[in-house]
Amino acid sequence: MKREILIELGICALALLIIMVDVVSFALALRAQQLSSLRIGMLLGIVVFVVILMHYSDTPKDATMRTSAEIYRSMLDNLPVGVYRAKSSGEILEANRTFAKMLGYADLAEIKKVNLRNVFVRESDRIGLLEKLRSTTVFAEFQMRRKNEETIWVRDYPKATLTSTGDVDYMDGVIVETHGMEAIVRDITEHRKLEIMKDQFISAVTHELRTPLVSIKGYVDYILAEDQNVPLENVRSSIEILKRNADRLLELTNDLLDIQRMESGKLQLKLQDVDIRDLIRKCVDEIQPLLDQKHQHLQLQIPNGSLTVQADSLRLDQVIMNLLNNATKFTAEGGRITIQVKEVNKTGDLEITVADTGIGISPQDLTRVFEPFAAIDKPTYGNYKGTGLGLSLTKIWVGAHGGSISASSPGKNQGATFRFTLPRKRMAVVNG
Repeated sequence: MKREILIELGICALALLIIMVDVVSFALALRAQQLSSLRIGMLLGIVVFVVILMHYSDTPKDATMRTSAEIYRSMLDNLPVGVYRAKSSGEILEANRTFAKMLGYADLAEIKKVNLRNVFVRESDRIGLLEKLRSTTVFAEFQMRRKNEETIWVRDYPKATLTSTGDVDYMDGVIVETHGMEAIVRDITEHRKLEIMKDQFISAVTHELRTPLVSIKGYVDYILAEDQNVPLENVRSSIEILKRNADRLLELTNDLLDIQRMESGKLQLKLQDVDIRDLIRKCVDEIQPLLDQKHQHLQLQIPNGSLTVQADSLRLDQVIMNLLNNATKFTAEGGRITIQVKEVNKTGDLEITVADTGIGISPQDLTRVFEPFAAIDKPTYGNYKGTGLGLSLTKIWVGAHGGSISASSPGKNQGATFRFTLPRKRMAVVNG
């Protein structure tokens, strides 16, 4: 009897050694995306182990053998992969704890009450797997349904035991949770989108830098080529154009630096008590010449009472000025612009709205208005100049204050509305 026990324990130990070695091999292969390097020894080891375990569990033995079975049962339960044996009908005969937990079940007793027919999200995956196992050893990737109805992607490495007629009697499987091919494809798609966005960003920056630089070079060449006796007024007008283009370059550079600093966490908000009513009136005073030039009407809807928030006055000024500049720029002569402020909840958080009767935003553009340089690719905005970073920075600054911003529009030539919220209190300086 002792000799039999030692032989069987030796086989179990060998099986476990094979399993653990190949689990490591699998992990390395999966990391390197070289799944073909997973050896069939892992499956064979598990099969041998499960067979012996079932032999121990089903056959009366002495106390020593029962203790050995408990030890190896514990080892099986602690494997980092799910292991199961199931009939072709879907009845689960054996499984380890990892397999049960992977599907959201407490233990073996609970998982054995479940039929694999109800675990496979698509029954066609299970039928197809059984068909393939009649002639070869395969690995398959599919979705399984957890106890709470959530779905997970898994990779299964099953080995079948066939009947005398060549049908699958039962199969022993090794289950590993994965992201699934769909997720991999999605990751590749997202990576490609990022690459496209990067290329568009570089192209847009180059375009925005090149335009004023070409103008600056042209007027410098013109001034250098002029006769020294040319009237000073002619030179002065050329220099003024040079200054405007230089200012545009400086503005673009500062905007890019602000975005980079904010996203890297190197830019801090200088928080202080800011009266929104005073800040809005200051911004209106600054933009009034543009309103007068286009004969536009501005309406303020600001309630009485305290409208103080903790904010960075300079950055909040940028937010409001960006929105007002856009409203003025994209609204025709005689148009109307409205600024509204109201409290939105019990905490007294503020909602600030800037609406206009201008050219509006098409539905497909609404999701992109806060992207850097989005204006360049939109024919709607093609006749309007700007750095293309104003709304992107606006969203960043509002978010840094703990608020949110959104854009809406009924459509082209029907105006646009930008609405952002600001919490009344900010407990600490905000990093990007």
